[in-house]
Amino acid sequence: MKFLKYLLSEGIEDKGIFKAVFMAGHPGAGKSYTLDKIKSGSIEPRLINTDKFHEHFKNAEWSTVEDKVKRLNNAQLALYLNSMLPLAVDGTSGSIQAMLRRRGLLESMGYDTAMVFVNTDLETAIRRVQGRERKVDEKFIRESFKKVNENKKFYRSKFDTFIEVDNNDGMLTNKAVNHAFKFLTSFYNAPVKNIIGKRRIKKMKANTWKYLDPNVMPMSEIKGIVSVWYRK
Repeated sequence: MKFLKYLLSEGIEDKGIFKAVFMAGHPGAGKSYTLDKIKSGSIEPRLINTDKFHEHFKNAEWSTVEDKVKRLNNAQLALYLNSMLPLAVDGTSGSIQAMLRRRGLLESMGYDTAMVFVNTDLETAIRRVQGRERKVDEKFIRESFKKVNENKKFYRSKFDTFIEVDNNDGMLTNKAVNHAFKFLTSFYNAPVKNIIGKRRIKKMKANTWKYLDPNVMPMSEIKGIVSVWYRK
């Protein structure tokens, strides 16, 4: 578990606790790049992305490391949730069902949620994805692009806190970055609105509890949430 050593935190005293932003967008939109450009300088959201640990084993045969990657992803998310850390969630915008399930899990724990929808035109998306080391079939890119953009109107209706960012070539200007930066900073720094989160923060501070486990939510329950999170 050496990859997880950097997860240590201050728990209940951390900034941005019980806050999660869903980074939505089609393949090639540049969600991770955009997040790096616009995230708050005072709060470092933890990225939830199943490809994160996969990169550590990119030269290995997938069948030999698949179980290890799954265990690392599960352990990472469980630690993040136990510490109530600020999150940036990637990889769900193509499936409304998965996004709603994951959003519901976070809100049931006490999280406020928001969405940043990153957009480009189709030609830019295809060029960027085909320029990556891991090749993706163009048909898949086109189908994903269509599906994600069809979902956008629905996502906008479901998130009270929603912003769209244009990441076409040359469009992520200083003005655009500053606008999105202020959006994220305001969200992560605002007091928690979720009534569950507010009650838990109050109770934990009163009892000087640092993490959810064991007094608020046992690790077994947190791991149960993680298993539902990654359910296919």
